[in-house]
Amino acid sequence: MLFAQIIAFILVMAVFEAYQPGPPQLSAGESYLASAALAAMLWLASRLAVGMHQSRLRGPRPPADPAKAGRRLVTKLHLAAIACLILIITLAELKAHLLSWPGMQTWESLRGVAALGLYLLLLGVVWSAAYRLERSASLEGLERRDYVSGQLRLVAPVVFPWFAVSLVQDLLAHAWPAAGAWLNTGPGNLVYLLVFVACLALFFPVLVKYWWGCAPLEPGRERDVATMVLEHTGVSVGGILTWPLMGGRLLTAGILGLLPRLRYLLITPALARALDNRELAAVVAHEAGHVAHRHLWYYLMFFAGLFLAAYALAEPLALTISGLVWWLAGSSWGMDLLGADGAGGAFSILPALPLVALLIVYLRLVMGFFMRHFERQADFFALRVMGEAEPLASSLETIAMLSGDTRDVPSWHHFSIAQRVRALEAAQADPRRIAAQARLIRRGLGVFFLGLALVVAGGFTVEGLGLDQQLKQATLERILASEIAKRPHDARLQMQMGVLLFEQGHERRSLAHLQGALALAPRDPEVLNGLAWFWATAKDPSLRRPRQAVSLAHQAVSLSPVPHIWDTLAEAYFAAGDPAKAVAAARAALAARPTDRLGYYQGQLKRFLAATQEERP
Repeated sequence: MLFAQIIAFILVMAVFEAYQPGPPQLSAGESYLASAALAAMLWLASRLAVGMHQSRLRGPRPPADPAKAGRRLVTKLHLAAIACLILIITLAELKAHLLSWPGMQTWESLRGVAALGLYLLLLGVVWSAAYRLERSASLEGLERRDYVSGQLRLVAPVVFPWFAVSLVQDLLAHAWPAAGAWLNTGPGNLVYLLVFVACLALFFPVLVKYWWGCAPLEPGRERDVATMVLEHTGVSVGGILTWPLMGGRLLTAGILGLLPRLRYLLITPALARALDNRELAAVVAHEAGHVAHRHLWYYLMFFAGLFLAAYALAEPLALTISGLVWWLAGSSWGMDLLGADGAGGAFSILPALPLVALLIVYLRLVMGFFMRHFERQADFFALRVMGEAEPLASSLETIAMLSGDTRDVPSWHHFSIAQRVRALEAAQADPRRIAAQARLIRRGLGVFFLGLALVVAGGFTVEGLGLDQQLKQATLERILASEIAKRPHDARLQMQMGVLLFEQGHERRSLAHLQGALALAPRDPEVLNGLAWFWATAKDPSLRRPRQAVSLAHQAVSLSPVPHIWDTLAEAYFAAGDPAKAVAAARAALAARPTDRLGYYQGQLKRFLAATQEERP
């Protein structure tokens, strides 16, 4: 369930960050009331679903596999929580009102805390309903409050990495703007994430130990067995800990940590009580197998590969969305969807979906494959340590029996207990299967690293082609053409089309639109500015009109003395062979206090100053 929560958390954060709400139609009070109503509906629906499931279990036609049906219901409840969150931030317009809170616009970590708090609240609603399912299975006697708090502590390791990453990045952006700006670039963000993942991998087990309330396992039978197996296998740990989540009723064990002193073996009290010495030794040998085969290091490489692949595929994924928008812009219904409400509201979620799909595919298929086969390799390691399959197979059967008939229920990251037992018995009968499993993993790793290299190379190649920018411009041209067909006398639309065509290098088509805009609005400063820039900077010398550019720019700056229009006047003077006046206009542009592209304006002034120096004898 922890890995499923990782996927769910990524989905929630991606959708929340991507969604760009328009002006809210509901007041703040109405939005909060609507959000509460949706959460209440989730609570009611969850309790009804669990009640119906339990009635079905007691009825004449119970599900063939109750454990599988129960897991499927819990998954549906979690999906319902995500759907409810999306409805709250979009339909109830909660995000639009949250963004008006102090700091929300500038601190990503604050927005994340808001999204996280809302999601955990909805999960609490779901967990409160699912408690009846778990209590009737393996957690009998556990109070509802302890179950919900245990679930919160279980997902804490999923939440902390994101919060730490975003908080440190926010602090750097506010305290050291240059560093913050670099971290917002693609390479800066990638390097930052890779360094953070490496640091987290080393020290994360220490934090998890405290989050989960782990304590040293008391001296006695369980500790003696674990110590003996670890010494026999040559695996060093910084501690053997009892794992008390869910009141210690979970039946599981695990090993965390890359470095021996920061590595911990975790055993839940329920598991320790349920197994005899040989069964417990086999479970500890299984966990030791993860260390012996370096599985924990491979997991670190998989997460690093995920960030690298996401970075390399950012441009191709953006290209996919741009292609969809271009296609939509070619039809009237598509234009309606891309209108102000769609593009500024629910439609803004769309760009996040390819990244979410990539993450789900990577975690479920790529990492899921290796996780399942790493578990099997660890099973085979325990088989070799114990000398026979029976101790580990017996422990797995005991877990299945006490967990509520989960023997035949697999997950995307574990084979089912029945599959694992059969594989152990087959490997005992034919030890060559152990070597075959190792070869399968080696080949899989080879395919993974080759595939990652190809994905990264392909992503960077696509980025170098600049296809996304070209497609965005083609999409914008389609949208503008559609709007001009509806409003042919709109000077600003004609001007925007002219500027776009000029940027694409279609100068003669651009000139027609710019001149048409001027005929429609001869006193519009932006229209005057657009044509003045064209006549000052056209690449085709036959289309340049420097003196006319100066005249138009003068008119524009008299109507609207803003930095970019002063810059056009400076460029027009420079094109007309008067760098001294270009310097004066460039200084006026800087004096108008531009709020962005300050480096550009400073560069323009230096360029014109250099030209005046060249003029002097």
